[in-house]
This record gives sequence, C-alpha cells and structure tokens, in this order.
Amino acid sequence: MSASESPSPPEEKLERRGVMFAIAMAAGLVLSYGTAALYGLRYMFGRQEPARKISVLVATVSDVPEGGSLLREDLSGRKFLLVRRGENVRAFSTVCTHLGCQVHWKPDEKTFFCPCHDGVFDADGKPVSGPPPSPLAQNPVKVRGSSIFVTMPEA
Repeated sequence: MSASESPSPPEEKLERRGVMFAIAMAAGLVLSYGTAALYGLRYMFGRQEPARKISVLVATVSDVPEGGSLLREDLSGRKFLLVRRGENVRAFSTVCTHLGCQVHWKPDEKTFFCPCHDGVFDADGKPVSGPPPSPLAQNPVKVRGSSIFVTMPEA
C-alpha cells in the first residue's frame, strides 16, 4: 500500500457522521422553533374555545311589568332587557346592530328604539325601520315557577 492510497472507509464514516450531525441539528432546530411558534401563537390569540354557557337567575316574573321591560346585566357587565308579554319573557341585548348604541323598549308601541339614528326593532327584535342591518341578539330564557333564568356566557 502506498502513501497516496488511503483507505476509504474512515472517510465515509466521517462523512456519514457529519451528515447525521447536520440532520440531528436541523431536526432539533425545527422542533424547538416549532414549539416556540406554537406557544407564541397561543399567547397572542389565547384560547379559542367558546365560552361555557350557564343559566343564571336574573329576576322573578313579578319584577317585570306586563308589556314592560326590566334592565339587567349579564356576567360580563353587558346590559340586556327582559321583556314580558303575558307569560312569555324574552331577553334582548340592548346593543343596536347598527353602531352599538343602547336601544330602549317602548311599551306603548311594543318596539325597541335606537335614538342614535332612529332605528326601530319590532317586539321580536327584528329591524323595522332605520339603518339597523340585523335583529337584536337574544339569550335563551326559562321561567321556572316565578323565577326567570337567562342562559349567558360564563364570565
């Protein structure tokens, strides 16, 4: 064997070792950056699960006058109106669907009125006149005995 001839297996071993090292480094970087990105996105956007809904006692039937309304707040502090017609009680958001102004119940006319742009909603919360594009939001209501329970997102 001459000095110019060198055995090939040690060179192959060294080359394979370098490739394996590069693959391991790349996999480690991808794994660590991927984990960091996942935690960063979770931090920036928070949990995307819908809020759990619970049924809350908000009033008694005698608290809401016949044909009238009663202003209450949900667990997040947003206002809603309980409107009673006979034994039927409904909970409507007070936020106008046009620009977010507060609507008021007009018992004589049986309509909701938004003073910002003269928007009018009927007794079912559907827009009748003015600029409101969609109906008022509602929360489900259950009357048990004389108690009124409204289902709302947990705060």
